[in-house]
Amino acid sequence: MVDRPLLKRRLDAALTVPLTLLVAPPGAGKTVLLDQWAADHPELAFVRIDLDSLDDDPVRFARRLSTAMTTVHPDMAQLSRFAALSAGGLGGPLLAALSAELESFPETVVILDDLHHLSNAILLADLGRFIAALPMNVHVVMSTRVDPAIPWSGLRLRNHLLEIRQDALAMTREETAELLTKITNNVTSPAVLDVLVSRTEGWAAGVQLAGITLKYHDRPDEFVAEFGGSDRLVAEYLTEEVLDALPPNGRALLLRMSPLDTMTADLVNHVLGREDAQRLFEQLRHESMFFVPIDNRQERFRFHHLFRDLLRYRLRAERADEEAVILGRAAEYHLNRGEFDAGVEYLLRARDWDGAIDAIMTRGSDIFERGEMRTVIRWLTTVPETARAHRLDVALELGILLGMQGAAARTIDILGRVAEDSRASVGERAIAYAWMSATVQWNPRPEDSIRAGRRALSLLDEHPHASIPNVMRLSSRGLLSTIATASVGRAHFLNGDMAQADAWLSRALDTEGVAYPPFRVGLLGSLALLHAWCGRASEAERLAVQALDVAAVTGLVLHPISADAHLALAMVAVDRGLEDASAAHLQAGELRAEANHRTQLAWLALYQRAQLAAGDGRLEQTPDPADRSTPGPVSSPAPALRDRLMAIHMNGLRRTGRAAEALHSVGDPIPTTPAICFETIAAHLSLGDTTTAAGILDAVAGVIASDGLRGEIQLLLLRAWAAEAEDAHDEALEFMAEALDRAEPERLVAPFTADGGPVVLRLIDELAVDRVGLAQVIMTRARRLDSGNTNAKLADPLTERELEVLRYLPDRTTNAEIAELCFVTVNTLKTHMAHIYRKLGVTGRSAAIDQARQLGLLDPVSARADQVRVTLR
Repeated sequence: MVDRPLLKRRLDAALTVPLTLLVAPPGAGKTVLLDQWAADHPELAFVRIDLDSLDDDPVRFARRLSTAMTTVHPDMAQLSRFAALSAGGLGGPLLAALSAELESFPETVVILDDLHHLSNAILLADLGRFIAALPMNVHVVMSTRVDPAIPWSGLRLRNHLLEIRQDALAMTREETAELLTKITNNVTSPAVLDVLVSRTEGWAAGVQLAGITLKYHDRPDEFVAEFGGSDRLVAEYLTEEVLDALPPNGRALLLRMSPLDTMTADLVNHVLGREDAQRLFEQLRHESMFFVPIDNRQERFRFHHLFRDLLRYRLRAERADEEAVILGRAAEYHLNRGEFDAGVEYLLRARDWDGAIDAIMTRGSDIFERGEMRTVIRWLTTVPETARAHRLDVALELGILLGMQGAAARTIDILGRVAEDSRASVGERAIAYAWMSATVQWNPRPEDSIRAGRRALSLLDEHPHASIPNVMRLSSRGLLSTIATASVGRAHFLNGDMAQADAWLSRALDTEGVAYPPFRVGLLGSLALLHAWCGRASEAERLAVQALDVAAVTGLVLHPISADAHLALAMVAVDRGLEDASAAHLQAGELRAEANHRTQLAWLALYQRAQLAAGDGRLEQTPDPADRSTPGPVSSPAPALRDRLMAIHMNGLRRTGRAAEALHSVGDPIPTTPAICFETIAAHLSLGDTTTAAGILDAVAGVIASDGLRGEIQLLLLRAWAAEAEDAHDEALEFMAEALDRAEPERLVAPFTADGGPVVLRLIDELAVDRVGLAQVIMTRARRLDSGNTNAKLADPLTERELEVLRYLPDRTTNAEIAELCFVTVNTLKTHMAHIYRKLGVTGRSAAIDQARQLGLLDPVSARADQVRVTLR
């Protein structure tokens, strides 16, 4: 290749900006330029990824990116675990971790070659976020045929973007002459050179093709006079000239190699029945046949994309049947070596639909466990529907995978058609209904999942000996029973029937399929969430910790299935007035729910955010679920969530002196759901309308009490408040004492500080004189809310990340575990901890905890460490 010092010097400017775009059509010399430039800078660290269409899968891309960075820092391999939280792109956790870790890198250049292979809009948007957050020591170079669909206007305005396009890459007359001399071993005449420069316009691939042709052509003047036109026409013409000039066996060899993507000597020997592929590779490189290495050890090669495409075109024109044979042999080679992705891609290109389907269907539950659904969905949908219409097992797998990714509507459509198909067996119908029911956490209509789950269970019960197909090893009779039973339980919870939810979820724990770790983690988490919702904090805590312990020992810590358990612990913590612990688990739960777009859990997390705001006195941040301009999940909340969201909005209005507005927002004078019932009565009491409050209380007492222990406590609070309003002070104290007695074993604080009001707190303050324990904790918490933001008062306030780390310190969580939870490496965590100690004026962890509690930066009493600590292995 020709050295291009002027162009390399221009590329040196990439070290002064976060992003460089190298945009030009194929054959312009982008990859060669990057290779030469990197070779001139041994002082820099380079991370390079040659992208292909498989990288459109965000899980695969995230793993490739973090693995590639291990060449600079071995610890970066840890970050590949965050790929499970990609949410369709790189995902917030991985972006945060990359931003934090790259600060400690030496000056580094990340090269993303052939970026045009990426079309995933979410992934491209996250790449934009990644570049926007780059530290000064890291630079990204993107090489692409077309501009990526990422908005760069902000970088352009700040002069943070270097753009090198086709005109800059055009070869000069001198460079063209040098390249032709190297290829032909002769000096090209000035006349021929002028014509070639004019006709190729400095297009590197055209010059190289022309040089190869001149090498074999007897009359250069005649040759150069015959071609012209666009890059594509020049390339086609010159390729024909190159091929015609080769000996017949050499021409045939190039054509037969062209269907192969990444080539190794073993692959070529197997596919073409040769034994001399290594010698062949050396010969192709020596003869400048557009044959380029793609690894440093020069064991893997490919043809230049443009040359390869033209070779393939000629192969199809001349030997139409041979391409499929070659592709089939390549697929056989890769599948026999366990290289599944490459094998399936070759089968799909060969249009061997049955072979591709058979290979894909051998995959098991690892697709779900590793989060690789997107790639398998693409494979299955690449097969024409007419070629897979007869395979109900394929429809089942596609429906299940789409459901795992959050495409609930498509899942219900596909599986519903299987369930109603006259060809479907009892087993296939049972699979369809069970997995339709499993869309419950994506669907705002829980009754759909109740119906589907019950139908699946009926089929299993009525046909105990029916054969059930094996779909991804996730369709055994035991697993289907667990899926359907648990889904019905979750649906009853979202529908607001807590007694039925408890019964069904408890029954699911006794099913055979709960031995499968992801199902056990998810089921324990859902049951914990139900108990937390109803105020049974201790049992919720026990179940959630059990779920996370199972996740830890089975490698599912970062899997979306653990979202329920984290959200349960967040709810327990906020109910106990431990907002610090709640915030950490809430963030973990939100990230996992977002990873596969579980909209009902997203609504639940939004409710918990509102709980935190209400508990901290930030009442203006309680959302109005009726206001569609308020940011929130795309679909509607299920009934139970809608009840709580509406109620907490009413709570914010009532506690800011707008009780009448709270009543107006609900519209119904006698509501029918527990939380809204409570807030309606509380609003009337706040307005002094005790008669109306008493009348509604008598009518809906049973509704409020149906919300479990939380509802029973709220009912007592209302009775105490109403009695105090009627000047029945002693009776009010009795009701309040009973409420405290009910709450004490669970250490519930929020029902008194957030749900109550000044009247409730005055009664508790009076009782606290003679009571120890919960009453005093409630009043301490209430007084703390009045003390304001103590962090802002520090001479050097803690950052958000330092506050996040601080929250984990009291729970005996190890440094490695905190690093995992905060999405950083251990070394970065130690840096954060050193900053915390300095800002608090202490020298160790215990002293930092004590000082933070005295300053009000941590809750005065941490939740029991053995219960909420998340073990990570």
